Amino acid sequence: MLAIKNVIVLLAIGYFLGFYIRKRTVLFGTHSNLRIQPSTAQMEALQREISNRDVQLSILHSQLSRLEAQGNKQTREIKRRRQFFQENDLSNTENQLRFINQCNLRAVRPVNREAVKVLYALDEWIKKYQPEWRFAFEVSMGSFIKTDYLPEDPHQKQAFSAYSGKRVDFLVIDRFGEPVFVIEYNGSGHNLSGDADGRMAVKRLALEKAGIPLLEIAENTSKSEILIELSEVVGLIQNGKLKK
Repeated sequence: MLAIKNVIVLLAIGYFLGFYIRKRTVLFGTHSNLRIQPSTAQMEALQREISNRDVQLSILHSQLSRLEAQGNKQTREIKRRRQFFQENDLSNTENQLRFINQCNLRAVRPVNREAVKVLYALDEWIKKYQPEWRFAFEVSMGSFIKTDYLPEDPHQKQAFSAYSGKRVDFLVIDRFGEPVFVIEYNGSGHNLSGDADGRMAVKRLALEKAGIPLLEIAENTSKSEILIELSEVVGLIQNGKLKK
């Protein structure tokens, strides 16, 4: 910024000098035998013109100073934003460690009180009817549903991002580790967030397109009813009436 300012000032000075020389040429002539004595009015006019140019030069200095101040301010703001980003970049493991160290952490139950009855009912049913099956809870959908690997197709990444961060309450797998079906418990806390229905719609569509059956258990469903619903959905899967 300072170098640009100096160049502009030098150009302005050169311009004013050229103007002054041209004025003197007009007033005094270019040859000694044509030299004309300037009048008082002409001299006053020239002085006023020079004063005006001085004012313009002062204004130019002022504008350059403002531009320099703005440039310095922008530079400071860019540095401040860069530092803020670096200090809050969640992809940086050093920042992750610092964030964790700044807070108190506590252990909590991974399954809420209402869903616990579904967990134990499912555990009981599997031990009795499908002892080689297993189940997991609060499973990220991105861990068991994938899109086609097409790097040139942006829709694949968009689709994966749409569902991958969402979690299912329970995922049942067979003895080979393949998904059998998913259970969602729609308890009292299901509709606490305003986008609950929309999030559930995304889950349903992703599971449907992946060919994974979904069992939705309503609030206040008893343990005996849950066991019956489990037998029904597995029966439909084994009979080919539900896509697996």
